[in-house]
Amino acid sequence: MLHQPTPTLSQPQNNERLAELAAVKLRGLLREHLETDIAEVQRLGGGACARVDDAAWVYFPTSAPGLLGSAVVWAASQECSEINLIVDQHSSELAHAASGFAEPRPAVWKAIERRIEQADPVAPEIPAAPACAELTAELASAGLDVVADHGVWIGEINGLEVARVGSRNGECSVDIGVGAHDQFASAALNQDNEFGESLASVIAQVEPHRRAGAAPHAIGRLVRSRWLRAQLMGQPELVGLDSLNPIPLLHPRPGLLESQPAAGLGERGGSAVLVVCTVGLDLGIAETAAGLIALHQPDEVVVVVPPRDRHQRIVEAAARLAVPAVVVAVEGEWSD
Repeated sequence: MLHQPTPTLSQPQNNERLAELAAVKLRGLLREHLETDIAEVQRLGGGACARVDDAAWVYFPTSAPGLLGSAVVWAASQECSEINLIVDQHSSELAHAASGFAEPRPAVWKAIERRIEQADPVAPEIPAAPACAELTAELASAGLDVVADHGVWIGEINGLEVARVGSRNGECSVDIGVGAHDQFASAALNQDNEFGESLASVIAQVEPHRRAGAAPHAIGRLVRSRWLRAQLMGQPELVGLDSLNPIPLLHPRPGLLESQPAAGLGERGGSAVLVVCTVGLDLGIAETAAGLIALHQPDEVVVVVPPRDRHQRIVEAAARLAVPAVVVAVEGEWSD
């Protein structure tokens, strides 16, 4: 007898089922917290939402990016004067990011079994890059952008990592290669190569595919948000700035194949400007910007996207940030 595979839900069916479960849980949490039955609970993405008097209540069972932005935009559409976001995970970090939104700022609650508890904001700690001036100077002299990022220095070619300087057993060390996995392999295969020789070799392989107007190539498709930031670092006038310097996000990069924004702090006529670059439909970009606003306290924000990615949802979410924000379209240097 042939084995029959277990049926699985398609993605839309799975999302619908999660939303149904989220609606049931939100109704139960609000019944316990407000001591009243909620008549109408709606689906919101993979979560659920309800309006109680003039307050918006939103619950998400997952930790996907964009939860705060979704709650803020939905509450604004309902003209609510109070916003409450309930989550199962990362409530303290979301509470910190919530302070980067305009009034009414979301209150973030953590779901604990059948009750909710308001989360205390906690700013993520970003480790400083080590003092390794000699090695970072060599990366810069090779023509790389040298960027501090969560405890290491990254040598980049238009946003793509080809070298990393960090501290190992209290000593400065350097790894060469495209991303962490390639660096590990390169270290094993090229133990006898000189540092300069290994660096020149990887630059020669990457640079032809990581320049303006290069023919489409897999290397050119990686971490395009960081490429967009590198483009603006060289041409800050594209977004009306006098200068732009890179800053790390609140969390380390997940890897070269994962989509993640890139950020910088710029200056325009004495005003501090937070720049957040993203490529693709990034519904979490306002949440990313809000967390950086809470940390750096800029005077204004510029969200930069390629023209085709300037979606109304992103514009609406950015308009809810605590400082003046605009979404600017800039064509990337890459070829598709």
